[in-house]
Amino acid sequence: MSILPALILLPVLSFAGDVHGHELGWLVGCWVTPDGSAQEAWVLDSEGDLVGFGVAISDNTVNFYEVLSIKRNEDGSLVYTAHPSGQTSTAFTAKTITENSVLFVNADHDYPQEIRYKAESGHLYATISLLDGANPNSFVKVSCE
Repeated sequence: MSILPALILLPVLSFAGDVHGHELGWLVGCWVTPDGSAQEAWVLDSEGDLVGFGVAISDNTVNFYEVLSIKRNEDGSLVYTAHPSGQTSTAFTAKTITENSVLFVNADHDYPQEIRYKAESGHLYATISLLDGANPNSFVKVSCE
């Protein structure tokens, strides 16, 4: 399966630096929904922030794209910001961070309100949903090749 963001970001991945020292370095790489309709890729930039690019694809056409970032705020909290095509940017604050998971929340946003990444049973998963878990959309980390 072709991973569109990987094609765009692949040259950056080789220069992303050491991700093992970053608490969320395990996010670096490519993610895709089981049906391939949505994909995203994350890299670590020279400032130590995570930068990503996501797309929604249907009939081999990009219907939606967004630029993503995860940065540390002045108060020390991690903030996930989505800059979707043709829409206002939205920030989600990290509510919980563990060694193998992170949950970002913005209860005031229409959808998603939660963005969760986690490592489980040797696999990496991401899910976006409403606060009550309704309307989930899941991603699995895959090879960027």
